[in-house]
Amino acid sequence: MKVSVIVPVYKVEKYLKKCIDSILNQTYRDLEVILVDDGSPDQCGAICDRYGGEDSRVHVIHKENGGLSDARNTGVEQASGEYILFVDSDDYIEPELVEKTVKAAEKTGCDLVMFDYIREEENFSLPCYSELPEGQVLTLEKNPQILISTLSAWSKLYKRAFYLECGHWFPKGRLYEDLGSIPKIFLDAKSIVYVRGAFYHYLIRQGSIMTSTALSKNFTDRTAMCQASLDYFRDCGKWQQFHDELEYLAFRNIYFEPSKEIILADRKSPYLKRFRDYMTEAFPGYHDNPYLRNLTPKERLHYNIIETKQYWMMIALSYARRAVEKIKTRR
Repeated sequence: MKVSVIVPVYKVEKYLKKCIDSILNQTYRDLEVILVDDGSPDQCGAICDRYGGEDSRVHVIHKENGGLSDARNTGVEQASGEYILFVDSDDYIEPELVEKTVKAAEKTGCDLVMFDYIREEENFSLPCYSELPEGQVLTLEKNPQILISTLSAWSKLYKRAFYLECGHWFPKGRLYEDLGSIPKIFLDAKSIVYVRGAFYHYLIRQGSIMTSTALSKNFTDRTAMCQASLDYFRDCGKWQQFHDELEYLAFRNIYFEPSKEIILADRKSPYLKRFRDYMTEAFPGYHDNPYLRNLTPKERLHYNIIETKQYWMMIALSYARRAVEKIKTRR
């Protein structure tokens, strides 16, 4: 069974070789690697072409810049494998990822295979595992907690026929496109299987600047993508059935995570209030959500800081963490 690995490429010259090598070195060899050069202004296009000339499994597409969603969609349109896997071009994967997930898909016949990842930061890495039952055929109806697992497009293997049938293409021009697509895919999947294993290395790059323009785009796209998923569940008559999960999904993606990011960038930003207002208007009773009981002690502390607006505490914790990391690297 051939697997189409789709890699959108844009301004990742420093990371691209490691990404492509990790794909070509898979223990599973029946691959089609689609490198979509999204008008990258650096040497990425030349790097892609070099790999295309060296390995017949590599296909290169050069296109005008259209963003991550457009590049992914272009790759899907050209894919011919029975399965689809997305890999972001600044990330890399473990050698057995494709073999393990294809084996699970073939054994169960599932539309979707979910797996774990490692969050990679400078001098720090954290394996992130799901609490889903492993190796069983799951559905959102019977396992609603699927909806509050990671929404990243790259942490899943998709049966291509299913992916094309459900038709949830990534929205062009939007950030947080996964938030607007993956919940819909979860709902439409007739069967899902989870393989426990941190096979994907997700790189967190430092240095992004939260300017007012960036924050405006951040707010507009986060809320639009979240609303698109919420509206889809309403339209499908599934709002009440998955209310708790949708509420927690919004809490995590529209309130909790963006608030932490903004506090560390500018604790006086008006967008802290805008995200809070969106959450309280959409889900006024979110404080009682049952999934909040599962927050880790660290997350509970951050949640209390955000709720009480004691933002200075989060900044102090961030400084302390970085200081400890520097001390560890010197040893």
